[in-house]
Amino acid sequence: MFHDIIILILGLALLVAGANYVTDGAVAVARRFKVSNLMIGLTVVALGSTMPDMVVCVESAFRDKPALAVGEVIGSNIFDLLLVVGIMGIVRPWKVSGVMRSQDIPILFIAMAALWIAGDTVLFDGAGHNVVNRSSGIMLIVIFVFYMWFMILSSGKNSQADDDDDEEKPVSDPKDEGIAASHTVKGEMRALETEMSSLRKHHWFSWLMIVAGLAALVVGGNWVVDGASGLALKVGMSQAMVALTVVAIGNALPDLVTSITATLKGASGIAFGNIVGSCIINALLSIGLSALVIPLHADSIGFVDFITLVGAAALLWLFPYITRNRGIDRITGILLTLLYVAYMTFTVIRG
Repeated sequence: MFHDIIILILGLALLVAGANYVTDGAVAVARRFKVSNLMIGLTVVALGSTMPDMVVCVESAFRDKPALAVGEVIGSNIFDLLLVVGIMGIVRPWKVSGVMRSQDIPILFIAMAALWIAGDTVLFDGAGHNVVNRSSGIMLIVIFVFYMWFMILSSGKNSQADDDDDEEKPVSDPKDEGIAASHTVKGEMRALETEMSSLRKHHWFSWLMIVAGLAALVVGGNWVVDGASGLALKVGMSQAMVALTVVAIGNALPDLVTSITATLKGASGIAFGNIVGSCIINALLSIGLSALVIPLHADSIGFVDFITLVGAAALLWLFPYITRNRGIDRITGILLTLLYVAYMTFTVIRG
């Protein structure tokens, strides 16, 4: 069992490192081709932030361990929406912007509801077990394509200037943070980091980072699946439970650290936008691609898991309209955190 735990931890570390290398290398290449920070943020950085979850999902599907794929995404999203957002509110209450209230959080709710409809076939189709089949996977990918198209359109309308030159520009703090603004700012930060690194100016080094990052992702994904499967076998846990707890929390821990740091610096809106965007991509693209590889039979993932995920999105949509600061305050933060603790307790007892 100790060997499985070490392999799992090393795999998670490789996933995080690999995603960072791929993202940094891709940003450098994109800058060389004069791609704007807006597009870098919405594509390269947005997808890069969810790459560890995506790799685990697809790798689990290829290795015929579908419960790991579905459980990892659902567990990671619940961790982000309940615990991470809850702790952010406890650390420093913040106001949810108008764009987030009227546009981004409703999209989050739609994405989580789409995953519920796609995965809970026992409830919605009267099937004998839950499965995300290929047609449901295609549906999720189509929704993801429309989501990206909408983000690019809305970002283009709200953007005051297209930063498509090679000049270094200061990272701006958007007036009305949302998913697109969060990814845009992250794109600007990545671009500035790339410009300030002398090695990354070399074309060969950018491609080397991409190749090294992809290799780390492949090896890390294999190790995570092997470690999680071995751990489940040794301690008598289901693969779904390992995915919902150990793997999901391990992949989401960087989000917790990053979000708390951003909150302490007064950038809660950007951190929240990144969390919401990542959860949408996880639910739509990661599960969609995995379901195309193999139908994702997830007997151990049930109604409680799906309703917790959708309920978390619904609460984040509701709270800004009923709280005094029109956002996430300490009371709502504590409530979200307690809900996560209750969900994890149920998951552990269920086995």
